[in-house]
Amino acid sequence: MRGARGVVAAWLFTLSLALTLAVALALAPRAARADDLGLVIDPVEETGGAVCVSYRVERPFTPRLEETLQKGMPATVSFEVGLWKRRVLWFDRLVLAIRSDHKIVYDDWAQAFRIRSGANPPRDRIAPSFESLREMLFTQTRLPLAAAVALDSTATYYVSVRVTIKPVAPEDLGEIEGWLSGGKDADGESSGLPDYLLGLAVSLSGLGERTEMEKGAKFVPARLRVAPARTE
Repeated sequence: MRGARGVVAAWLFTLSLALTLAVALALAPRAARADDLGLVIDPVEETGGAVCVSYRVERPFTPRLEETLQKGMPATVSFEVGLWKRRVLWFDRLVLAIRSDHKIVYDDWAQAFRIRSGANPPRDRIAPSFESLREMLFTQTRLPLAAAVALDSTATYYVSVRVTIKPVAPEDLGEIEGWLSGGKDADGESSGLPDYLLGLAVSLSGLGERTEMEKGAKFVPARLRVAPARTE
């Protein structure tokens, strides 16, 4: 039963892409696209001996993008977080960088968004609505960056965050079909739309790449506010 359901889910995914292309062709005039995603970085805190940052993306999707995603166009969301040390009369030094990638696709069978994060092994989650999708994927609370004792206690640091939302690459379509059908992701071959049709659907749907980068407030480790540990 699960196998048949998975095959239907994968078939619905391919059909959704085809319908997205048809609608995109019918609505050829394009609206202007703004990359104001509302990325907000909170002041850095020390929690449990670790330097942590919280951030959120308040406007990840425009109404048109929400409509496009709900019709089945898959997308990739990437976050790049950097911890920088300020240097006088020279370039700032990147102390560490953290990158995370997430694939999103609307599962018409389940009437919910499916999220696949990372790899080896990937982490799968389900978001029943756009609101829960925003909460799961676009709100990060106290991401640990480094042990406070590992930083120069009197130096000045800051955190940068870049968020990118873009269409899934054509070579990833096979993985998504396998994911929806409950199979292994390995073959990477898609039985759905040809690559050039996917590119056309993307360009006409409004789901182009959207990105924003922000820098947080400067901080000195010795003066950080120590936040209380969270209780589960």
